[in-house]
Amino acid sequence: MNWITLSLGSALTFAVVSALDKVLIQRFMPTPRVFIVLTGVCQLALAFLVLPLAEFGGYGIGTTLISYASGLLAGIYLLIMFWVMRRQDVSRVVPITSTHTIFVAILAQVFLGESVSALAWAGIVVTMGGAALMSFGPTTYPHQRNESQLLPFALLMVSSLSFGLSQYLSKVVASDIDIWSLFVWRGIGMASACIGLMIRRDMIPDLMRTIRNPAAMGLTVLTEGILVLVAVTLQLSAIFSGPVSLVVTVMAIRPLFVFILGIGLSLGVSRVLNEPLQGKILAVKLAAIVMTVGGVVAVTIK
Repeated sequence: MNWITLSLGSALTFAVVSALDKVLIQRFMPTPRVFIVLTGVCQLALAFLVLPLAEFGGYGIGTTLISYASGLLAGIYLLIMFWVMRRQDVSRVVPITSTHTIFVAILAQVFLGESVSALAWAGIVVTMGGAALMSFGPTTYPHQRNESQLLPFALLMVSSLSFGLSQYLSKVVASDIDIWSLFVWRGIGMASACIGLMIRRDMIPDLMRTIRNPAAMGLTVLTEGILVLVAVTLQLSAIFSGPVSLVVTVMAIRPLFVFILGIGLSLGVSRVLNEPLQGKILAVKLAAIVMTVGGVVAVTIK
């Protein structure tokens, strides 16, 4: 299987995960806080699952702490994204958080001495424009029409920055640590953020009721456990099989997959996601996604 197929498979799997995250938050979880804590538990379980593959040698405490910090920042990215997703379309949320690539490019230029071309800077501007259009575009939801979209947009940009910093830190230690050790330390860091920052005594009853719900836990394990592991494995396999810059470029198509899934899961009697399907709203979303994806591609072209 070549790296293009692996990259597309990872992007599609992550898109399915995003759509199912929205279903879980909206239909199966009493509060976003409960879902975030359960996500942290799944991340910790995945870290222990790949533990036998990790080498845990040849690197020092500094590399360990940076790897852990990478996971901690990724956890902050997740918890902000999930919190906003409760009241926003998943097809709005994912394109905005996909702007993390521009933060990686800027950090790499400033701290790693990598050059950023004029095309990449143009891509950054276009990406930001697409993210803004996606956030402030028209909606049919009454609560969104009556509320300012500035706060969700700002939160999602903080989420994107956190993930960009996480990716940057992973890149910093990539030559010093094996992939699976990095996976383990990142998983522990993500669990620390999702569980440590979200767990509260007054939420324990809701958490226990959710754990005893077979449908909720089954879908959570499928999404945050099995599908996430498949997506990450495909992503790592693609990186090892092909040029990382092109792998990231291909995976930038994820928001388009989410857009298509959002439409598919909002049709029919069940309307699982119940996203608006009016022509004007879909046209604006598609235009914003094209801008965001196109900008990310321009940023990652070497």
